[in-house]
Amino acid sequence: RMSARRAVLARSLAVLTLPQGLLPRARAAEFTTTAGGARRSSGDGDPARLAVPELAPGSRRLYLCRHGETDWNVAGRVQGMTDIPLNPNGRSQAAALAAILADVPIGLVASSALGRASSTADAVAALHPGARRLVDASFNEMNFGSLEGEELRGGSPRREEYEARLAEWEAGRTSVRLPGGGESPEEVAARALKGLRELGALPPLAAAAGGAGVPSCPRHVCLVAHGRFNKILLAALRGDVSRASQVAQGNTAVNIVDIDEGGACTVVAVNLLDHLRAAAQPPA
Repeated sequence: RMSARRAVLARSLAVLTLPQGLLPRARAAEFTTTAGGARRSSGDGDPARLAVPELAPGSRRLYLCRHGETDWNVAGRVQGMTDIPLNPNGRSQAAALAAILADVPIGLVASSALGRASSTADAVAALHPGARRLVDASFNEMNFGSLEGEELRGGSPRREEYEARLAEWEAGRTSVRLPGGGESPEEVAARALKGLRELGALPPLAAAAGGAGVPSCPRHVCLVAHGRFNKILLAALRGDVSRASQVAQGNTAVNIVDIDEGGACTVVAVNLLDHLRAAAQPPA
């Protein structure tokens, strides 16, 4: 849940504007799970399996996942573009994520170029040997600038600075960048949506529709990325980047978005973590 944000920046910043045509059309009303979930199979010791509605004809389904845990996650340090590997628990989480997606007919496994996401995606791809594997820096985590490596717990001055930025974004000023060369939510959304269009998961913009053909894309696509990136992408797919902080994202969270032929997006599920709970349960 979004915590209260009281700090507000006292000055305005020079910003970029995200073109309105870049945002897809959204359907669902809130950032909550509207359908689906995960359940256990009936057999003893069987892994959890996703239980989601059937995909409509002509639509594609995006399984947007977060990477497994790292030591910096545990310490509460900001990672951003810093390439931190999975820790042992993170590798176990990646295996649990792969297991819950094992029965999904995934035809493409894409990921960020950062190791924690790429390694998590590799675990998923190992159970889908026929799927294409793609690594793309368009899906990297938000650049947090001078906040990277900082611990933002407690009363840290840098935490106050970050919360001031969050307050700006939530107030609609989503083109405000993070300090020290960091990105804005609009910049992250722009490259994320561009990356999905290059995959063919989203249709091209109208202005480009008359150009090169639409890339061929399987109907079921898994994309493994990052916490803040996923929040921003989900908000962008809903048409309002300012709502990104309302989205929860645990390590190896599964979010499911259905995209129809016209680019309208329906959020089927957000922040599913049943596979981690199932993995922690002893056999019956």
